Amino acid sequence: MRTAHVNDIEIEYEVIGQGEPLLLIHGSNLATGLAPLAAALAVEAPSLQLVRYHRRGMAGSGGRGWPISVQQQAADALGLLDALGLPSAHLLGYSYGAVIALETALSAPARVRSLALLEPILTEVPGAQAFMAGMEPVMSLYAAGDMAGAASTTFADLGGPGWRELVATAGPDALDLAVRDTELFYRAEAPSLTTWTLGETRAAALQSPVLSVIGTQSGPFFKEGRQLLHQRFAQCTDADIPGATHLLQLQAPELIAAAVADFLQRRSPLKQTS
Repeated sequence: MRTAHVNDIEIEYEVIGQGEPLLLIHGSNLATGLAPLAAALAVEAPSLQLVRYHRRGMAGSGGRGWPISVQQQAADALGLLDALGLPSAHLLGYSYGAVIALETALSAPARVRSLALLEPILTEVPGAQAFMAGMEPVMSLYAAGDMAGAASTTFADLGGPGWRELVATAGPDALDLAVRDTELFYRAEAPSLTTWTLGETRAAALQSPVLSVIGTQSGPFFKEGRQLLHQRFAQCTDADIPGATHLLQLQAPELIAAAVADFLQRRSPLKQTS
């Protein structure tokens, strides 16, 4: 991967293809988790320039420390666009990365052409308390210093018996990186995530189209999140991924890529490459 100097740190990134830029923002502790989706998008939407990066402190990117706020992560996303000479881009975010994509769009709406949001963690919805209660076994392992146990329990709950093979599709070192970065997420990032809200006034300034992508087996918390997105954004459309859970980006990258490509083509027609 290449590196760019962004907000006094080095950020790892890769660029795939040429055309309209789409910035991919990964979730909590699986820095390489959007690699399979990027590969699928390169096939499904060859007129896109895909920019996939490792967030602050994750994998080989600098800035490992705490706390790290959602706002700081959004500034990093905008800083990377600046470093690449991109005045605007489409954004795709997964889980915590979808919250970062939202904050990026709300802080600089003129720079965001569209938003594709894969199950953002929106803690103001009614089901947030039950969702957090379901995370208690993972949090107990984290509190005990068992980062490997916390990461593997999360993946096993979402991915079932074949979770190791599923995570391995993100790269041979994906699980090792996830274990290493588990502490960073829970210690540095999660506190800001639990206080971030999708304010109605700020959301009204965003005129770009929004795509809500959820797995049909992901549960009520993410369905409530979708409802909130529709309340905040008049131009919000939906894509459901059959049989997928919150690991949808690994379970069905081709289906997600097709949905995103269709969304962009219908809502923000892409220029065809020659």
